[in-house]
Amino acid sequence: MKHLFTTAAVLFSMTAFAQVGINTKTPYATLDIKAKSPGTNPEGLLIPKLSGTDIQNGPYGSNQTGTLVYATAVPSAPNTVTAEITEPGFYYFNGTKWKKINSSGSTISYTTIADPNILGYVPSTTATASVDAPATLTVGSATATRQGTGSFGGHTYASYSTNATVTWYQAYNAAKNMGGYLAVFTSDAEWQYVETNLLTPFTIFNTNGGHIGMARFSWGAGPGLVPDPEMKWISGEQPYHDYSAGGTSAVRKANWFYSGQPGGATEGFVAFVRKGVGNTMTYNGYTSTHPWHDIVANNTEIGLTGGFIVEFQQ
Repeated sequence: MKHLFTTAAVLFSMTAFAQVGINTKTPYATLDIKAKSPGTNPEGLLIPKLSGTDIQNGPYGSNQTGTLVYATAVPSAPNTVTAEITEPGFYYFNGTKWKKINSSGSTISYTTIADPNILGYVPSTTATASVDAPATLTVGSATATRQGTGSFGGHTYASYSTNATVTWYQAYNAAKNMGGYLAVFTSDAEWQYVETNLLTPFTIFNTNGGHIGMARFSWGAGPGLVPDPEMKWISGEQPYHDYSAGGTSAVRKANWFYSGQPGGATEGFVAFVRKGVGNTMTYNGYTSTHPWHDIVANNTEIGLTGGFIVEFQQ
């Protein structure tokens, strides 16, 4: 009975004053929490911790707009609502999707929209890897099998292995037919995420390499544009740089070609190599075991052309 009266008194106090103080009798807001023993106790507010998959499975709707959680891992199969949960951290629900609370403004922003004038077509703005990348499809005379899907920076990705070699153009058209495009990596973190989550966990990529969305082409506009020809992302996106990293080089931005690559002038199409060949590229403490190699479009080495990665703008 004593506990009942105590609970009733607390509820009455909350209703009467419409403000609640913890460790203070004079709250200055709806809820005012003061530290009790700074430097002695682990003071702070502990937000619920959920995996990305648990967040995705939760019944969040308009009534939960503004909900704050700490995601401990990315969703196993992200959808349009959780596509931006790309790493552990704080996220809030805006009524439609989960958005990341950025902790730093030191990184220069960059475009994430493909330029159709360079890509050659207008990719879908609604297609996603989890919905529009089929489990299997025929590419030329090969069967392509989806291995992994994931999301980074608001885009989704699907990796495919093939049971026979496919040309760069065949992979380009397969991605186009899904509403996406051969994946481009305008930041080192983007490549690291895709390699770590969509290539490394699948042993097929120990023997198979695959096409990505970089090619060498000429502007055909005379000497005013140099270098000509040059390696470009087929989406038209430009790599972004983190100038705060400092260092002695002009720009601290790595490409992931391994030593000696890119090669000859006729090898203008870029692929990641199979892990089993043993080539690596290390930068800023990260070692890529599927670094890049430029090849001719109709290369028949499955260690370079036995797959591809598709990127979607959602």
